[in-house]
Amino acid sequence: MPKPETPAGYSPPSGTPTPSEPAATPIFAAAAPVAPAPAPLRAPAPTPARMPTVARRPQGGGGPSERPPWLIPAVIAVVLLLLLGTGGFILAHRGPSTTGGVTTSPSARTSPKTSPKTSPKASPTAVTGPLAVPNYGPASSAPITSVIICTVATPCNIPGSSAETATACDLASCKVEVGIYFSGPQRVPVSYILKFFDRCTGTTTDLPGPNPYTPPGYNIVIPTDHWSVSIPSGVKSGALVAVAQQPAVAASAPLMLGGDTCT
Repeated sequence: MPKPETPAGYSPPSGTPTPSEPAATPIFAAAAPVAPAPAPLRAPAPTPARMPTVARRPQGGGGPSERPPWLIPAVIAVVLLLLLGTGGFILAHRGPSTTGGVTTSPSARTSPKTSPKTSPKASPTAVTGPLAVPNYGPASSAPITSVIICTVATPCNIPGSSAETATACDLASCKVEVGIYFSGPQRVPVSYILKFFDRCTGTTTDLPGPNPYTPPGYNIVIPTDHWSVSIPSGVKSGALVAVAQQPAVAASAPLMLGGDTCT
């Protein structure tokens, strides 16, 4: 039988496939649209720092503040204290208030305060110390030349005899001896009384003396020895004065009794 004609240029397969050459891509073939690759991100060029011509306070809260966080509360507290202090100063220096059309005078408030302080000073009863002894009579009156309370400090001297100093007196117990001196011999009754002066209260108490004595012509007469005297009780400072009554009135120097204070 006749064999079929083999087409020109045909080679039979050899058992090992021969790779075919890739088909050439037409130059003007339509290509599928491809997205462009993203451009790489670049950091913007730094803007050169500009030196400010004037110092400005930062606006808003955009950036960090250089002032400490306690500054604003401290400023507020100082303002409140100033306001409160100013209010108190204004209230303290307000003028007199008026109520019902009557103005209250400031002098009405100060007068009760000053009067109690000044009244004790003007009071006659306020005593700061012992008072001076009053004058109960002259030191001499004819024919009397002197009257002496006979003590160790003021002895009653007698010519040709020892001095008399028998007075022993204080605020608790008192006995006195009084000598009356004359300018010449006496033959008339001689007598005296006693004046006790409270130097703290200013009170004078009359105390009796011995009975009158008529001397037989003596120039110095001591009516009696150790005459007992009753001193008023409760006295802190006092004085005793002998006052001759016959034949004339004359007073002795005071005999101080007690302390020099009334407290």
